[in-house]
Amino acid sequence: MEYILSILSGGLSGAVLVWLAKGWISERLKQSIQHEYAEKLESYKTELNSKVEGIKHENQVSQLRTTLFFDHQRDAFATLITKIAQVNTDWLKHYDPDEGLYEPVPFEGYREFKSLLYKHQLFLNEECLMAMSLVTSAYTRSFPYDDRSGAPPHQNDSSSHVSYIEYLQPRIASIFRSKIGVASDPQHLVDIAVLSAIELVNSYHFLEVDIPPKGNLSIKGINNASDKVALGLKNKDELISLLENFDAYLNRDGGWLHEAQLKVKRILNVLR
Repeated sequence: MEYILSILSGGLSGAVLVWLAKGWISERLKQSIQHEYAEKLESYKTELNSKVEGIKHENQVSQLRTTLFFDHQRDAFATLITKIAQVNTDWLKHYDPDEGLYEPVPFEGYREFKSLLYKHQLFLNEECLMAMSLVTSAYTRSFPYDDRSGAPPHQNDSSSHVSYIEYLQPRIASIFRSKIGVASDPQHLVDIAVLSAIELVNSYHFLEVDIPPKGNLSIKGINNASDKVALGLKNKDELISLLENFDAYLNRDGGWLHEAQLKVKRILNVLR
C-alpha cells in the first residue's frame, strides 16, 4: 500500500510539474508574442505618423503655392485689364470727330502692355492667352502700312481697332473672373474663341485646305468684331470643320508652323 501511494504521489507531483511547466511556457510565449506585436505596432505607428506629417507638410506647401499663384494670377489679371483700358484712353485722346483717329496705338502704352504680358504669361492659361493674342493683333494692325513702294508708310483710320478692343474688354474680364472663381458668362469665352478662329483662318494662305476661306467664312470687308463673331457663330460647324482640316494639314510631317498649330488647338479646345 505504501509503495502504491508513493507511485501515485510521485505521478501526481509530476503531472503538477508538467502542468505548471506548460502554463509557464504558454505565458512566456504569450508575452513574447505580445512584445513582438507591440514593437511592430509601435514601428507602424511611427512610420504612419511620419507619413502623416509628410502629407501635412506637402499639403501646406501646396496650399502656399496655390495661394501665391492665385494672388499672382489675380494681380496679373487686374494689371492687364487696367493697362488695356489705359491704352485705349490715351489712344482716344487723338480722336477727331470729323477726321477720325489717324494714329496708331500709343507706342509707349503698347510697349508696356507687351512687357506686362511677358511678365505675367506664366499665370495665364491657354484661354487667357488666346484672348490676349487678339488684343496684341489689334494693336499691331493699327501701325502704319509699308507697301514697299518707297512711299512713306500709310496710316489708316484706327477707330475700328479701338472699337475692336472695346468689344474684347468685357469678354476678357469675364474670362479672367471665371479663372478666379467669380461668376461669369460662358458665352464670352465662346465669342473670343470664334473671333480668334475667324481671324486665324482668314489670315493664313494655304489653298490646299481652303484657307483663307471663301463664301460663308470670308470676312473680307468686315471690320467690326461683333459682325465677325456673328458670322462665325452662324457657321460654327463649318468653322470647326475647317479648323480640324487645317490642324491635320499643319500636323503632317511632324508639324512645322508651330504658332498656327498652337492657336488652332487653343480654339478647338473651346469650340469642340
